[in-house]
Amino acid sequence: MTAARPLLFAALAASVFAAQDSSRPIDLTITEGTAMAAAMSPDGTIAIDLLGRLWLLPISGGVAKRITPDLLEARLPSWSPDGESIAFQGYGDDGAWHIYTIRWDGTNLRALTSGEFDDREPAWSHDGSRIAFSSDRYGGISTIWQLAVGTGEVRRLTTRDGWMPAWSPNDRQITFVSGDEGVPRPAPGLWTIDASGRERLLRPSFSAAAPAWSPDGTQLAYTTGESTLEVSTPLKPGVASIARDEDVFPFRPQWLSATEILYTADGRIRRRSLTGRVETIPFRANLTLQRSTYTIAHRPLEPTTLQRVGGIVTPVVSPDGRAVAFVALGDVWVMPVDSRNGDPFKVTNDAAVELDPAWSPDGTALAFSSDRSGRMELWMHDFRANRDTALTRGGGRISGAAWSPDGNHIAFVEDRHRIGVVTVYPDAHAMVVPEFVSRAEIGRPTWSADNHVIAAGDLFAYSNRYREGLNQLVMHGVDPAGVYSSVVFPSHSSGNRDDTGPVWSPDGFRMAFATEGRLWSVNVDGKGSPTAPPSSIAEDAPESPSWEGDTRHIVYQTPNGLRRILSDGGSPDSIPIDLGWRPSPPPERVVVHAGHIFDGVFEGLRNESDIVVEHGIIREIASHRDELHAGVVVDAGEEIVMPGLIDMDARLNQDDGAAFGRAFLAYGITSVRIPAINPYVALEQRESFDAARRPGPRLFIAGDPFDGMRVYDRGSVSIASDEQLVRELDRARTLDIDFFATNVRLPDRYQRQITDFAHRIGKPVLSQELYPASEYGVDGAVHLRTRRAYADIVDLVAKSGMALTPTIGVQGGFNARVTGDRSLLFDRRFSLYPLPLVSALTDLATARRQPALDAALKPLESSLVAIHAAGGRILAGSDAPAIPYGLGLHVELESFVHAGLTPFEALQTATVNAAQALGLERELGTIEPGKLADLTFLGGDPLLDIKNTRDVKRVMKGGRVYVVTDLLNR
Repeated sequence: MTAARPLLFAALAASVFAAQDSSRPIDLTITEGTAMAAAMSPDGTIAIDLLGRLWLLPISGGVAKRITPDLLEARLPSWSPDGESIAFQGYGDDGAWHIYTIRWDGTNLRALTSGEFDDREPAWSHDGSRIAFSSDRYGGISTIWQLAVGTGEVRRLTTRDGWMPAWSPNDRQITFVSGDEGVPRPAPGLWTIDASGRERLLRPSFSAAAPAWSPDGTQLAYTTGESTLEVSTPLKPGVASIARDEDVFPFRPQWLSATEILYTADGRIRRRSLTGRVETIPFRANLTLQRSTYTIAHRPLEPTTLQRVGGIVTPVVSPDGRAVAFVALGDVWVMPVDSRNGDPFKVTNDAAVELDPAWSPDGTALAFSSDRSGRMELWMHDFRANRDTALTRGGGRISGAAWSPDGNHIAFVEDRHRIGVVTVYPDAHAMVVPEFVSRAEIGRPTWSADNHVIAAGDLFAYSNRYREGLNQLVMHGVDPAGVYSSVVFPSHSSGNRDDTGPVWSPDGFRMAFATEGRLWSVNVDGKGSPTAPPSSIAEDAPESPSWEGDTRHIVYQTPNGLRRILSDGGSPDSIPIDLGWRPSPPPERVVVHAGHIFDGVFEGLRNESDIVVEHGIIREIASHRDELHAGVVVDAGEEIVMPGLIDMDARLNQDDGAAFGRAFLAYGITSVRIPAINPYVALEQRESFDAARRPGPRLFIAGDPFDGMRVYDRGSVSIASDEQLVRELDRARTLDIDFFATNVRLPDRYQRQITDFAHRIGKPVLSQELYPASEYGVDGAVHLRTRRAYADIVDLVAKSGMALTPTIGVQGGFNARVTGDRSLLFDRRFSLYPLPLVSALTDLATARRQPALDAALKPLESSLVAIHAAGGRILAGSDAPAIPYGLGLHVELESFVHAGLTPFEALQTATVNAAQALGLERELGTIEPGKLADLTFLGGDPLLDIKNTRDVKRVMKGGRVYVVTDLLNR
């Protein structure tokens, strides 16, 4: 292990230089800023936080000079009273926001705070001795703190939740915004705290964003979440809205005099007098992007030879240590640990989806989840009777089985958010779990040795203001009843709430879990509280730890196979798995007789034509001739044939079972890009589809997304060090993922290293930010997060070549388009959706149209159109299952057209544009000879009405035909 590490570091270093040598510079001049804050020094120098960097310019405007370094995100500047330094909130390598200062000339950069907590929104006192800021250091809420500049001492000022502090002119009070949460009768608004610690409400408001006092202390200006600038006299009725017709950014305004205010709005820096005079301060900021010029490498989409199984999912060792159960190719398997005792064999053999096998304590039965009944329920296989028994018959969505040590009960996860228990045997005592529904998706349950406590990984957010946090344990006591928490790895996540534990040992005195690229063991008491710090026992990208019954050994999964290790550490033994699968061959010849063809290249329809497909490849497109109709003929003479659709942003909820693949195909979607998925689960899905174990689209996967120390998504990888990052990159390369994805809390330095490495091996990178990701070559971004994008965002996307997947649907577009759409009531494909979703869609379809929904989307739609008009590459992605599989992509296309794109332009975002972003423009995206026969058959002209794209009659993937009615029947 240690010998290999320098080689991996060397490979990573080499990737940096390789990427630098194969890049091209792009120069940009930025004249507008999106979500930009501004502050003026005593001598009239303005600091702005444009694109996450601090820039300075004179009060008259002009060329801005950048003063903060690369890879340090800088926001919300606040000048020192002497004009020598600027305080700001900065996000660096450790994955937390801290308060920094920097001199006006860019020297003497210092972090004034440190640690795991987020410190934000600094405000320098008028005497220069203190900086007020908000922090999540206390009690799970954001509160106001004070830092002594001379000593670095920090202390908490408020107990009430608060943010965006502002000093009164005499520095005796601090005004802040508060939601006033956690009290019986909350009073949100602008609050103030004085030197004695007394807090009082100055101005009730649900939308106040950031306050500032006038120089004489008689008036208060504040921005709002409704994009306005207000001025009021504290404790007196009445508010003057002085900038209601602008898009005012929700940051701290600044009084320049008793009658003039500096603020940012409409992408500009503004000075406004109370009498109504407005002046815009122009600026120009020059920056250079380094864009990679590599070629995307990809695997064969239609393999023809025997393939090694890579999708080994949730392996678990038997209590006696002699066998391992796992899921692969759509079924539950059992494999002897010693190959001399036999070959792997199937426990199930059907087209259903199976999940999460769990051994009974005596090893005579396996519990698992299966959707064989149409819903994901809990089942048990009895090896002695060779019989399967359904243990639940409710609403489905059951996963994560865990058998109690006494063998009488099985705990499970219901709908990813709550723990349930089923009694296995009728004569066993009943067990009731305390009612507790988590806000986040939870992990797989595990039992204490005395059967009295069930533990499950859950997300512990740092504050009520932001959703990210650490993964720790929620303990569900059943005897006595109660819910409490256990932090087994302080300041770190203990597992990822997927399949990395923690898992309780059979003797009840240890837990094992995987995090930060290592396998850990921690001593605990009977209630699950740690009695010592955790110990690292393996560092080979472990996952799925499970204990043997003697508590001496742990079996776990790595990218290179299964391993067995002593619970105290040591050199692990390999457990080889030798399974293969054969791709389902495409038909030798299929001829599609099409009434019309939309080829995705030209904005128009071809007349009656024949498409000749051989071995899944389009060989010829010709005017209709009877002599071409040899072999299998698909009569689509009344249909319009177009390229198969590609959803460029979707997720997998395993609770949906086989409906996941069927729904996408039923809506004409032949390819799906998934930026966040357990790689073993993704490989199992793809291998099951390609081996024809169940129907589904082509899958392009990134594996688990890379994130910072704080996470939100289940499965996110917390990057804690350069050493770990190297291991994670090697894991991704070994598992042959299609691209890399990064999340919002990943520090920029790590994202840059990932990008350099990915491009060196020919893989794209997808981010959730535009800058500085675009500066060092990231290929694409998901989610247009700002309601209104200004020229900085427009130019970044258009000129960098980044591909943007805006996901309008999840930001209100889906509800806006389907509310009142009664055609949904006749969509037979809803049979593939769970009943609560069908009920919700029915309610939307029968509701009245709501113009307010469209009005709220206007800024986002305008941004989309501006980016497209400037030449930006737009991709269609649904973010399913946040909105429904299949239908969500169609509604996204309809949202694009509603925004102002033509149907042809919208369709390109889900066909040719998507294929180019995948590096597969020679194989997918259009109907042309030599390309794969991925086709969608429609009942109406999509160029005439984009909603006709919903009217899918059948779909073809590599020459294989799926009729919609058949996809609805299992």
